[in-house]
Amino acid sequence: MNSVVWATIATAGPMGQQRYESEIQSAILGAEHAGFTFERVPVTSARSEITGARRFPARINRSAPLWVSRLAGRYLYGQPRLVHRFDLRLPAATGLEVVTVHDLPPLRFGDEGRLTRSALDGARRAARIIAPSSFAAGEITAATGRTDVEVIPYGVSADYRAGTAANDAELAALGITCPFVLHAAGASDRKNLRGLAGAWSGLAPGHPELQLVLCGPPDPRRNAAFEGLRKVVLPGRLEPSAVAAVMRRATMVVVPSVYEGFGLPALEGMACGVPVVAARRGALPEVCADAALLVEPDGDSLAAGLVQVLDDRDLAADLRRRGPERAADFDWDVAASEHLRVYRDVLS
Repeated sequence: MNSVVWATIATAGPMGQQRYESEIQSAILGAEHAGFTFERVPVTSARSEITGARRFPARINRSAPLWVSRLAGRYLYGQPRLVHRFDLRLPAATGLEVVTVHDLPPLRFGDEGRLTRSALDGARRAARIIAPSSFAAGEITAATGRTDVEVIPYGVSADYRAGTAANDAELAALGITCPFVLHAAGASDRKNLRGLAGAWSGLAPGHPELQLVLCGPPDPRRNAAFEGLRKVVLPGRLEPSAVAAVMRRATMVVVPSVYEGFGLPALEGMACGVPVVAARRGALPEVCADAALLVEPDGDSLAAGLVQVLDDRDLAADLRRRGPERAADFDWDVAASEHLRVYRDVLS
């Protein structure tokens, strides 16, 4: 029996990466996986208050060489046949290892933390690296020299494929009225909220009926970017099912990011049949193809794209049709089969 440990970073609430991990792990367990046993090992720092996770001295790991990181990995994961490490910040395994790398923002943005000292060495040593897009694979190749990165795209959860739209009362409880533009992502620099704020400041006066809804945990960067702008609603962090319900009522979804290893909100917007306006950057053109309106990430271009969808009913209808068709190409069951193939290849 091939024992596989899934090493993940423990968190208090599911964000984008943790949602991905939950979806892919559930899909793998639901697939035909004869010959495998799986154990999920959430890991947190020694001082964390998160319960139910294994602890290690994260501060030491940040500056430790690879051999020290691997010793910590042996303590945390034991000695299974294979470790699938879902984050480069985690200690490396001593034996066979698969690593998922979504993207490498710490190499480009100062507010994205930093990689551990051994992160790239650990990636070079891994039996296989999995990335969600060809763009992300290119980033990994540039950083590590590895040219054998496996590209396995994300899927779309059932909430976005066939969920129920929020009703007027549910929207009102969040301070939302129709029509509205939705942004459902983080607030770090690469999410380009200042670009979106610039777009909104120019667009809002000409469209007084329109709200801009920004979902996500409270963040001072988001507050600072949109301070003083009219018709901006901050409902806070919502459960994924609630985001999907709100998204189905949106006039459009906007994804202004200047760097994404995948761009899940764009895919989810398309799956909901909502027009998507996305920046022509990172993996977004790869994910969206011709099913979204791609624009430059500056304020003027974003504003022009939003207005174009508002004013051109034929374009909006075409995007509503193309979105679900494009989203149908992304499936968690397919991703699960590809992960199991990678596991078998590595173990053979």
